[in-house]
Amino acid sequence: MKARILYIKPPDPFLQDEFVYQQLGPHYLQAYTNQLGYESELLVLYVKDRRAPLRGLEDLHMLLVRGESIVHEGSFSLDVVESFDLLAFSVMSPQATYAYWLSEAVRKSYPEKKLMIGGSHARYYLDQVKTLPEEKAFDYIVPLDGWGPIEQVLSEGLKSSDNPVLAHRQDLKKILVPPTRPLELMERYHYEVAGLKTYHTVTALGCPFTCYFCEAGTENIHFFPKKMLDADLHSIARVHKELGRTRYALMFFDDTGLLSPRQVEGLSILVKKHGFSAWRSFSHAYLICKHGEKMLNPFLESGGRRVGIGLETGSQKSLDLINKRNGRKQLVEEHYEAVRIANSLGIAVDGFTMIYPWETEADLKATTDLVEFIVGNPIEGEDELGRPLRNHVDSTIMLPFQGTRFNELFRSRAIRGVRIKDEIDNSLLYHKGIDASSGWVYEETVLPRERYLLEQEYRNSLRPGYR
Repeated sequence: MKARILYIKPPDPFLQDEFVYQQLGPHYLQAYTNQLGYESELLVLYVKDRRAPLRGLEDLHMLLVRGESIVHEGSFSLDVVESFDLLAFSVMSPQATYAYWLSEAVRKSYPEKKLMIGGSHARYYLDQVKTLPEEKAFDYIVPLDGWGPIEQVLSEGLKSSDNPVLAHRQDLKKILVPPTRPLELMERYHYEVAGLKTYHTVTALGCPFTCYFCEAGTENIHFFPKKMLDADLHSIARVHKELGRTRYALMFFDDTGLLSPRQVEGLSILVKKHGFSAWRSFSHAYLICKHGEKMLNPFLESGGRRVGIGLETGSQKSLDLINKRNGRKQLVEEHYEAVRIANSLGIAVDGFTMIYPWETEADLKATTDLVEFIVGNPIEGEDELGRPLRNHVDSTIMLPFQGTRFNELFRSRAIRGVRIKDEIDNSLLYHKGIDASSGWVYEETVLPRERYLLEQEYRNSLRPGYR
């Protein structure tokens, strides 16, 4: 008899709301193992009261998804895992503590179950995962792509191994089945672009740029095949239509989704083919300045309404430290110019900025000036509800996750005035939490934490009520 799989998404209690968009990893793998003939279900764990202290599994709620339907919803109960042979966790670092709670409970009550962990936490905190005590440990650790490892584990009959690490780079050209999009689960998600309900996907993994604050900055970009992306957009449009929507939107959640005029033209054709009224993607200030209307016009003509740009900072000193363009000079003025170009075409900008632990008052002011410019810059155009398009800017405090160049630099004390804690609890590893809060992992910073928090609060207070 073939093994039954339970794909598990641990809670992320730092988010303002977990039902904004899917954590896609489990859905890609579920579609893949479905194709291989294995039965699976999806367990989504979440927190109802996001301001109450999270003490243990008893504070979690769960959705159990089978096929297109939610078959159970309620307070968490461990017996939900009873009928499954393999429990496959997809874990980002802010979720790790809660994944460990569950692995420990399963080890104690169901020692025969096999546990697998993948996601960014297994990748960048591999040493921590490998050295978990026996009562929390995972049988299989997947630090890279999951398609090959899960197929291997299942085909070998869930065998134990002295080496639990299954590191595999997937040729994405062979991934032709899009992620599952369960109808009743998708109905829970309520992210919007330009006033329309929106679901997201990605066209590629990795990023062509090497920002020192980003784990993906060390990874080459590789693309999914057009056939899979076409099928995925068809699936997303189907869900929108089955939920009764005649106008609906899409977001490409790639680190850099708009790369070149030719690539954007190809995406625009697919977006129009599947009837999306509006869409959003991400780009880079350098690319917008370089390509301008040649890249943004196909986006605009196919319903592109908002572009996300990692503007990071208005301080040239900070921008130089970030290494935004793979060793080449990136100018703060290009950040201003990219916003002007997009807005003049009728495209709103979602800007992302950070506060860095080496920053002085002058650095903070330079970025606040940039934020004030962005939120006040006029845009020619309306959203799908007839409201004026408005720019939006988020401000977070930069966290040096393992796997980033800044983590290495801070630990070696290469940046004056900055020191991070020797031991960092996973619960501190979040950029943007409830009320736009940020985790704090620093022992020493140039200005006090309170000063940085005050600036973060002011910048975020400038965000419009809709976007």
